[in-house]
Amino acid sequence: MQSPIFNNLKKISFIILVSISLGKTVEGASMSLFSKEKHEVVVSSPFEGVITYKGKPAAGAKVERTLKWKDEKGEVDSVETDQNGRFSLPVVEDTVSLSPVTQFVMAQEIYVSFNDERIPIWAKAKHGKGLFDELGGEPIDFKCELTDEFKKIDVDNGMLITSCKWKEIK
Repeated sequence: MQSPIFNNLKKISFIILVSISLGKTVEGASMSLFSKEKHEVVVSSPFEGVITYKGKPAAGAKVERTLKWKDEKGEVDSVETDQNGRFSLPVVEDTVSLSPVTQFVMAQEIYVSFNDERIPIWAKAKHGKGLFDELGGEPIDFKCELTDEFKKIDVDNGMLITSCKWKEIK
């Protein structure tokens, strides 16, 4: 006797195959599993924080963000820290075409150029389409010490590699 789970999987597989062959979803909507719909996505949430080097503000540091979701080259934007080491990178939004079986995934990398060094401070694959999906909320009191270790951190929606810290997520 086969388990009920196995029987249900067989039924679901059959329904999906029939749906694909008919070009319809299970609900009967007029959309193929391979057709694409436009979706508004937050490619990168805004980043605001302070960059320090050996505990002192890294004034004049270049903060460079690379976002890859359309192609391997990606898009790059950058800002310079003020005299207190503060920086602010704006939100990046786009409209993308996704099929019902496709998940939006993109890569984020942030480097800081300071004292003739290019130092990584952030690397994350963003899976959600919404604002602050990177950490499951907005990081409060975001600080990056350039001499800290670049390490892996498990977050709700994947893994983050960073040398930055924050007090809380709102």
